[in-house]
Amino acid sequence: MSYKLIVISDIHYGSDNLVRIIPLINESDYLIFCGDGLRELMLFRDEIKVPIVCVKGNGDYNTHATENACVVLGQSRALVVHGHRQNVRRDISLLMDAARIHNCQLVFFGHTHVYYDYVLKGIHFINPGALCEGSYATVTGDGQTFVSKQCIVHAP
Repeated sequence: MSYKLIVISDIHYGSDNLVRIIPLINESDYLIFCGDGLRELMLFRDEIKVPIVCVKGNGDYNTHATENACVVLGQSRALVVHGHRQNVRRDISLLMDAARIHNCQLVFFGHTHVYYDYVLKGIHFINPGALCEGSYATVTGDGQTFVSKQCIVHAP
């Protein structure tokens, strides 16, 4: 099976960019949300027609959402976190540990506002950048390998 994912993070009240990519989201198989802007995302939940895998970030207050989630995509397990608890601004060593604990080959995270696509020791790490700054990622794969591409939201 082939997968197409839209990965977003750090909406930070930038819901205009979210609205612009909803048609693209609805053409994908899943929306992966890596936290910070959960309230804004939920405002548009009825317009999003695909399953959402989401976690809360350090800016998502008063919510009962989880801080990490795992999803199976074909033969791969993916971990979704915001990244603040794993101190991703310093390095990805704690993310690596979390991926190993959860037996994940793919990790989606946010928090840094910087696009990141790197494979280390067989684990693929992807950060879509910050949607509030116009950055998101498309990720396609066959369930075993995945390819990420940074995309930029263009104003109308």
